[in-house]
Amino acid sequence: MKDNNYLNPYVAGVILGIALFVTFLIAGQGMGASGAIARSTAQIAYNIDPEIAKNAYAGKYLHSGNALINWTVIEVLGIFIGGLISALLAGRFKLELTRANGYPVIKRVAFAFLGGFILAAATRITRGCTSGQALDGASAFSVGSWIFMLAAFGAGFFVAFLFKKQWKGVE
Repeated sequence: MKDNNYLNPYVAGVILGIALFVTFLIAGQGMGASGAIARSTAQIAYNIDPEIAKNAYAGKYLHSGNALINWTVIEVLGIFIGGLISALLAGRFKLELTRANGYPVIKRVAFAFLGGFILAAATRITRGCTSGQALDGASAFSVGSWIFMLAAFGAGFFVAFLFKKQWKGVE
């Protein structure tokens, strides 16, 4: 087995837990990230047409000025930049598109975009993302978040069998 330069998952979990605690102390909220996309989209729409501020959904993100100057937007930028730096330092950064046996690249990309769109829509419908549910909600002992986590992991466990054959031989 080759050395993959990844952080020990137990150490990473402890660091994540400490970061979540500090985030609650400093920012008064957890580390959910889906609001960043909604805020960014609202700000871009506002820059194109300021009338969007009258929209009940988009307007709530614009009430305090520039929606991009917000904890969640800065957090997501930090996640991207930190992940990039980590990958570069560990020698794992590589632009590539892996694909399953028998799946052309265009089909893989189409499924990735479709999955991303479904996930983004579901995140807005459910008023939160997986990180918000699993990290923030569970740490606050929200029963709904614990039910969500169990359902998500359970569904993933059973659905994985449907796609297992597509990923055999992929490294």
